[in-house]
Amino acid sequence: MASEPSSDQRGLGARQTFFAFVRVDLGKTYEVGRRIIREVPHVKEVSSVSGSWDLLVKIVIDGREDVGELINEKMAAIEGIRRTKTMVAYFVYNKDDVFF
Repeated sequence: MASEPSSDQRGLGARQTFFAFVRVDLGKTYEVGRRIIREVPHVKEVSSVSGSWDLLVKIVIDGREDVGELINEKMAAIEGIRRTKTMVAYFVYNKDDVFF
């Protein structure tokens, strides 16, 4: 009889990285960025960026966390955020990796 996969085999407990692009109200970029880094759990970095978006937010969670809830409830509750777009990061390339 096969055993149940462990939480690590199912991806539970494994860390996952997401990047959220954030558009904010005019003149609110720095204020909103500071609030995101202080108030939203699992946020590792917030950068102001040029182009169609105002902020780029790096979020690292484990497999038991729900990034949708984090973005749609915690981050969206911050006044001044107009829109978000979230992307998942699958692999980190590092110049020290031996296979490059």
